[in-house]
Amino acid sequence: MDRKELAKQIQGGHLSGVYLLDGPEEHLKQEAVAGMIRVVSDGPMGDLNVATLDNPETDELIAACETLPFLSEKRLIMVKDPPYLSGRAEADDRLKDYLIHVPPFCVLVFICHGKVDARKSLVRQIGKTGQVITFSPMGDADLNAWIRDAFQSAGKVCSVAVASQLAFVAGSDTALLLGEIGKLISYSGDAEEITMEDIAAVTSRSSEYAAFEIINAVMDNEESRAFSLMRDMLLGGETRIGILAMLERQYRMLQHVSIMKRENRTQDEMARLLDVKPFVVGRYLQQLRRLSARTVRESVKLCIDTEYRIKSGQLNQEGALEALMIRLYGLLRIYMKAELSLGRRLFL
Repeated sequence: MDRKELAKQIQGGHLSGVYLLDGPEEHLKQEAVAGMIRVVSDGPMGDLNVATLDNPETDELIAACETLPFLSEKRLIMVKDPPYLSGRAEADDRLKDYLIHVPPFCVLVFICHGKVDARKSLVRQIGKTGQVITFSPMGDADLNAWIRDAFQSAGKVCSVAVASQLAFVAGSDTALLLGEIGKLISYSGDAEEITMEDIAAVTSRSSEYAAFEIINAVMDNEESRAFSLMRDMLLGGETRIGILAMLERQYRMLQHVSIMKRENRTQDEMARLLDVKPFVVGRYLQQLRRLSARTVRESVKLCIDTEYRIKSGQLNQEGALEALMIRLYGLLRIYMKAELSLGRRLFL
């Protein structure tokens, strides 16, 4: 079962059996939990039919599940982050055996922060007798639709391109996106439509996007903008070694996309292999129109060399990142001169 099927069950009020909710998308997960609570608590004294247990013993959990609902058809039992799903411990055999005996009036939900270990015996047992729903980051189409719906609920219009840009700038975490959407709604005032200019004006950049923008500034030969972006990241709490790692990752991604482009892979294939969203691959492809494969490869080497020299004590973090930026600019200028020289020879 996926989250959309669970949403249909919640909407129809047809919850039954055992559920395991996991995955990195915490906001969507909590929305689903809130929906399940609404279904069970809809009625007089409904709150009495909802119980949250914190690392219960097996006897306590079974007793809660066996308690009859009060003036309702269902009773919801929620178990949050039990160690036998999120830690090294294993559930005892009595609990695993009980899962097939959960009474029809009980909805038993295990809620885990992040991804659980699918190898654990209880996870496998729930997969056989109940429903495992993993809340992963949404794909491009779903995320864009979610963003546009969020704006629409506030009486605002947002194009697909603008929604895509917002996700690219702020990241795909829906909890963070909700905060950015609220800022944009307030900033836009009486204007009906959210624009690219609004995003540029008020949206907080994710660290990955800021690293991407630094590379753009290098390619645009805008040293002051690149160093300004770097200072903003430092003031925001990022370390120099952390920024270096992000720059290295961005150049590595460009290198991977460059290789896959030569292999004639599709944008969707690239996204799947790199575990990023297709629109992010599109941004990398745009950058590669202005960089040669050799320049990208040499940029990766510069980042790796700087990281090695810092970690081996040959360089101090203070100033090493700035020195790397200067070397990246020098590399780009060498590339631009080579291209210009080649163009002149072809012209002659």
